[in-house]
Amino acid sequence: MSRPLLSRPAIARVLQSLLSAELAVNRGQRGQQVEATLGLAAPWRDHLLIAGHTDPPGCATLGCDSLEMLWLSAAANEMFHLHEAERDSDLLGAKTFGQWIDCVEAAWRHGVNTVTFSTSGSTGVPKRCGQPFAHLRLEVAFLTDLFSKRHHVLCLTPAHHIYGFLFGGMLADALGDGEHPSCGTLKSLARTLSPGDLVVASPAYWHWLDRTISIWPEDVEGVTSTGVCPPALIESLLSKGLRGMTEIYGSTETSGVGVRKWPAERYRLMPHWSSTLRVDNGNAPQLTSSLGRKVSLMDTVEVDEADTFIVVGRRDSAVQVGGTNVFPSRVAALLGARPGVQSAAVRLMRATEGNRLKAFVVPEAREDEEGLLLALQSWISLNLPVAERPMAIQFGAALPLTRLGKDADW
Repeated sequence: MSRPLLSRPAIARVLQSLLSAELAVNRGQRGQQVEATLGLAAPWRDHLLIAGHTDPPGCATLGCDSLEMLWLSAAANEMFHLHEAERDSDLLGAKTFGQWIDCVEAAWRHGVNTVTFSTSGSTGVPKRCGQPFAHLRLEVAFLTDLFSKRHHVLCLTPAHHIYGFLFGGMLADALGDGEHPSCGTLKSLARTLSPGDLVVASPAYWHWLDRTISIWPEDVEGVTSTGVCPPALIESLLSKGLRGMTEIYGSTETSGVGVRKWPAERYRLMPHWSSTLRVDNGNAPQLTSSLGRKVSLMDTVEVDEADTFIVVGRRDSAVQVGGTNVFPSRVAALLGARPGVQSAAVRLMRATEGNRLKAFVVPEAREDEEGLLLALQSWISLNLPVAERPMAIQFGAALPLTRLGKDADW
């Protein structure tokens, strides 16, 4: 029998993250913490009830009804492949959070060897990406060697996303930290830091940390991924005492691909990928792992003779907003279909404007711009995920591309 992919405490963190996120969406509380809305203590305990009301009174519960039970069990089955071990129906009869963890452990003992992650992109339907245990173990073996001098992982990214799973789950276990809660919170991080810590976050969280922590404790290093971390931000963090910053390049589809330690400009391939980064079909990079797994990168890259590379840009025109892949063309199409709108364009704000989306809207003839602005802002806040919401709307008689041949002036 092969060793489990995660320790039981790490499985609990991943499962809590998954169920919390699914419940928040199902209950119209996207972006909120279920623990806060239900008054639950974190981390969740094994005796936490999944369904029903508190019985006996005072017993902690998620309060799920039958439809929510189906919703959550489907999410857990999809991620942990419980159906392969004929354990998918067991969740519906399991009453407590601990029993749900038992189901995952039983499936892994049965021989399940794949975990599925969902992309964070705002594309309507998330993409499901299965990752074999063997491939994830290769990456974590490399990360364990890379961060062998770190003692404790503080991960500020959702544990059910691949970035949080690898660092807050598998790496924490490999460093002997798996028995301790490795997924911290922004509120508690500053007062829990100690020498030897590894802080794992996205660029948006690093911005928060840079403006919150004026002096970093000795011997604390950082890891950033999910998007480009501005060089000025890294320099600011290091000037305040952060020992070093490692940038991880990868995606949900590929897992980790490349790594660079500031101030290096170029990424180097992780050793479990092929020694040659092959580029075909208009700069679409192709990779082959040591296990024979073939993947295509989401970005165009420039490769040198030593097989190190720099990232030029996304091939699918996505942009990063708060660590989430967002497609401005999708948002523009939705705005263009709103009453009173003739056409729309959307782009990522420049550094001097902010770090969200900006929209340019051409109103229909004789449309009142003030009333249209209020209507669009109301519709945006009610219907678009936070990362997809344009925070600035500009009106004009024609789209910039039509008027000027470029959109650089709006």
